Amino acid sequence: MVVSGMPPYDDENIFAKILRGEIPCSKIYEDEFALAFHDIRPQAPVHALVIPKGKYVSFADFGSSAPAEFVHGFNRAIAFVAQKLGLEETGYRLIANMGWNSHQEVPHYHVHILGGRKLGAMLTPSQD
Repeated sequence: MVVSGMPPYDDENIFAKILRGEIPCSKIYEDEFALAFHDIRPQAPVHALVIPKGKYVSFADFGSSAPAEFVHGFNRAIAFVAQKLGLEETGYRLIANMGWNSHQEVPHYHVHILGGRKLGAMLTPSQD
């Protein structure tokens, strides 16, 4: 699906290459719905990425195009990874950027799991 403001899916994006095994990753978990791995530029002591095994460019695309059982399986994978990383007791943050204003760098839907310390405010005040 083409999502307004987003380019079409690019089979050469880094996450597509990781899914195909062309680029290695530090895998945390994998099932038929998702692949989870450690972020190479962590923004917190624990920083994992969870990507769906499908050609979805954003949350909007995933939510409108993926079959219900796939959406369910992907979300369960996110919860399992957070538990596996030991984040349930102290808490964690999930982030899914969508579009250029959100600073989405890779045009493949993905969820960041961040934790391992107190994370603070979501956004800093605007300097406009």
